[in-house]
Amino acid sequence: MDLQTFENNLKQLETNVIIAKENERNIKNDILLLQNKIQTIENENITLDKVIAILTATATTSRDNARQHFEKIITDALQFVSQSKDYEFIIKELPGRAKASYEFYIKSTVNGVECIQKPEDANGGGFVDIISVAAKYAYLEIFNDPKIMNATLFYDEPGKMISEHMSVKFAEYIKFLGSYYNRQTIMVTHNDNLSSVADKTFLVRKDTNGISTAIPMTVNVTQIDYSDIDKMEAENEQSKASD
Repeated sequence: MDLQTFENNLKQLETNVIIAKENERNIKNDILLLQNKIQTIENENITLDKVIAILTATATTSRDNARQHFEKIITDALQFVSQSKDYEFIIKELPGRAKASYEFYIKSTVNGVECIQKPEDANGGGFVDIISVAAKYAYLEIFNDPKIMNATLFYDEPGKMISEHMSVKFAEYIKFLGSYYNRQTIMVTHNDNLSSVADKTFLVRKDTNGISTAIPMTVNVTQIDYSDIDKMEAENEQSKASD
């Protein structure tokens, strides 16, 4: 190999070394950038873990607060209607569920002995009617959903399983809820105690042609017979004619 060829090869090697060193610097810079990104992601994960822990704790606290408030509203309803302080509404969280799941129970104390039952098994099933009514108001107040805050509540034969004696207080309770929470309540019932507390009462009567007519009641429903209804219908017709 002549001298010129050797010098050319040497220059080429020097050039290759410079390129290799530049590539090394670039790779080290890339590694440093990646390490910084990894550290940033790890810091973000730590922050996210803390946020998740805070949100989980907050959600748990919110659920507990809502549960306690819910329990109190239902307990107050049970004790008012039954006129007994021996009943308490309890919500138990079911363990081992991916999502929070709950079961309802009624705790009663008789002669110092506690008994826990499902609502459908307590008081002949009458407590289910009380819970279903009170729970609707409790939900509206606890969750404060603006889409339903002005909702009118509809009940179809509420208190079917409640005894005649308890239905008096049940009627008072429904009246109280509507007044206290300022909500309109419309219900269909055959129970005189419930209809007696209404601000407005209508008797729905089906004629021989199968047509139903809502007749405004101007006297207590317990004092009405069909002759009264016929008389009111005639008066309504006369009133319409005069208008």
